[in-house]
Amino acid sequence: MKHAFLLFSSLALSGIISCKSQKNTETRSSASSQTVAEDTSFVYKGVTDQNCAAEIAFGSPGSGIDGQGYMRITKYIEEKKLASTSKPIGREGEVRICLPLTEVKGKEKETVINDLKNLVKQSQYTSISLR
Repeated sequence: MKHAFLLFSSLALSGIISCKSQKNTETRSSASSQTVAEDTSFVYKGVTDQNCAAEIAFGSPGSGIDGQGYMRITKYIEEKKLASTSKPIGREGEVRICLPLTEVKGKEKETVINDLKNLVKQSQYTSISLR
């Protein structure tokens, strides 16, 4: 009887341990794959208006756009004196900002695009499309 109890308890314990280690492995692998996807998930190739070198789109899950993100990005555009146009694309404040970026060239243009990517990355439901 003692041997049967020891055998049963050791099998149960090893089953619990193996389930926990498998769960931890799955959690780590899915978290690392999400990190890679999140780094580029907000950047798209192709714009809806060919006059735009970059388009920033503010989406909404049903409660309006990210107002703080919108203010950060529009403030940056104003500080850099970048030409832009805005077009409403929804009923909850969704908007698309078109940036021709004709006033910047070379390395400065790359810097502006990288700055915009970082600002978009900080905002919710916001993406950037590049020509």
